[in-house]
Amino acid sequence: MAQEQFARLLRQNEFDVLACPELLLPDVGAEAFDAREPCLAIIDASDLMATLEFVRLLRLEQRTVHLLVLLPKLEDAIASPLLRLGVKGLVTYEQAPHELVRAARQVGAGMYWVPRELLTRFVESILPEVRGFRVVDWEAGISRRERDVLDLLLTNLSNKEIAAKLFISERTVKFHVSNLLGKFGVQRRADLIVLWMQRTSTFPWLPREASRGLSARVN
Repeated sequence: MAQEQFARLLRQNEFDVLACPELLLPDVGAEAFDAREPCLAIIDASDLMATLEFVRLLRLEQRTVHLLVLLPKLEDAIASPLLRLGVKGLVTYEQAPHELVRAARQVGAGMYWVPRELLTRFVESILPEVRGFRVVDWEAGISRRERDVLDLLLTNLSNKEIAAKLFISERTVKFHVSNLLGKFGVQRRADLIVLWMQRTSTFPWLPREASRGLSARVN
């Protein structure tokens, strides 16, 4: 019943909805998402373990699909593995009647819909993994100076600290950070750190040989 209500709500707001009552991937994969750009998958996470496995399979079958997950409640222990797998939106069942349409539009456009406090805690938890890595030609269209700023931004330094390290003004840093957020299609520094982690992480459930063949460009 809930799925029918959510599907109706989305259709009323001009979404083209394909409802799948069960986790049918990979059988449904290619057919369900064929020729839909951008493509959004809204996943019911009432069974967390099944959802995690489904999301992992979906990331392999359809690496450009944007993911929004409906949850009974938002907790770090549940949200963290989903964010690591590339999920961009998290909405509780209670929030869904009021927020689902807005969340679907934002996530479908490649942006994040995650509570600020939860996203901040997740970023803090992954910073030890992020520190020490430099950006290596991550995205075409980034200038050398923007890459320098991005390297330091990914260590969670403030604009003032970045300016001191690069011997440039804080205003110049702010300009470069604003450009970076725009180029990567995110609104907050925390979003950019999460996006970096998702795009550059390997797929730990795959053999090393298989992971080499996967694109690092995961949205």
